[in-house]
Amino acid sequence: MKTDDVELCRIYGQMAREYLGAVPWEDCASRLEAGWLRLRRNEALEWEDAEPLIRAFWELAD
Repeated sequence: MKTDDVELCRIYGQMAREYLGAVPWEDCASRLEAGWLRLRRNEALEWEDAEPLIRAFWELAD
């Protein structure tokens, strides 16, 4: 994973948390996955690879 990909995961995770607030991860993961697939710059970076990092930044933003 490149530095730009990590930065995008950070921004996406933090902004998603701000937008969705107290909604549990499990309740919005499918919506976040769909958003990621539209937003990602590197089409080779699948949700399964990015999700742990996005979730970590999501939890840090809490």
